[in-house]
Amino acid sequence: MINGWLKIALQKNILMRAIKVALVVGSILMLINHGDVILSNGLSIKEFIKITLTYFVPYCVSTYSSTEAVCAAENQPSINQLMWEFLKRKGLEGTHYSIGIINSLIIRLQQ
Repeated sequence: MINGWLKIALQKNILMRAIKVALVVGSILMLINHGDVILSNGLSIKEFIKITLTYFVPYCVSTYSSTEAVCAAENQPSINQLMWEFLKRKGLEGTHYSIGIINSLIIRLQQ
């Protein structure tokens, strides 16, 4: 089931959209958050890792939102539903409290 979600996430149109979003949003965030370091004393390994993550986060957000939109349009389960089913199969239902809190936060943010 999770493989189906990943298959959608790896579709060419979703990948390309996520890369474009990461380049635009990541560049803006990189300049805001790290521009002074780049202009002043160059990059350390630590700064390079932070900049990489600055691009990685919008890529993940774009991929997640696009994939969830496709799943909703095609009446397929969301990653939240798939992860819940996975945890239940593995006998990890005790984690439902944490998942419940996360899901309620997501629902509130969507309103």
